Amino acid sequence: MALGPIEIDRSSTVDRVAHALREEMHRGTLTGGTSLRESNVAESLGVSRSTVREALQILTSEGLLVRRPNRGVEVRQLTEEEIEDVFKARRVLETAAARSVVQATRTDLMTLIAVQRDFEEAVASSAAASVVTEAHLAVHVAIVGLLGSPRLTATARDLMSEIKLAVATTDRTSDDLPAQVEQHRAIVELLRQAKGEEAAQLLEAHLAHAKAFMPTVG
Repeated sequence: MALGPIEIDRSSTVDRVAHALREEMHRGTLTGGTSLRESNVAESLGVSRSTVREALQILTSEGLLVRRPNRGVEVRQLTEEEIEDVFKARRVLETAAARSVVQATRTDLMTLIAVQRDFEEAVASSAAASVVTEAHLAVHVAIVGLLGSPRLTATARDLMSEIKLAVATTDRTSDDLPAQVEQHRAIVELLRQAKGEEAAQLLEAHLAHAKAFMPTVG
């Protein structure tokens, strides 16, 4: 599959190339199973093959790309088992954060409230699906942030990156975004009131529903 032109800052570094490709994957422009040839990517971005090679290594280490024998580098497609594992990790992190909300700092709570507001504004403004997804998942990262652990927050970001890759090609026309906003608003309000167990139960239901709509390969 040929990669079309992608706009990129011509002062590009390896990180900028990786960022550009990552964004194309999260938008669904580069779909699961798409082969990325160094020469094609280098030509599309106007950078050297060595720069592309390093960028592809970064994305492979992040789990967004995979190397296939005799096929080169491809955009990753999550299997049913991998999706199950991602959501298992999310349940552990997010419900633990909810149940320990009484120990959260005011700063972390205010961050959660702010990203929920951003999510609501993205939906209200009919932003692009990728923008809404980014804002949606930022709420879940902020929930994990209530634990006050930079390492666990970084783990949550990695999990959300995998989720973004999986949902990029999902048909979002049936999404009831107002209902999602209300669900998140209810969870955030419970957390604001330090009602951790109730928030954890809502999160369990929300994550179970979300997992059912995840696209997978065998």
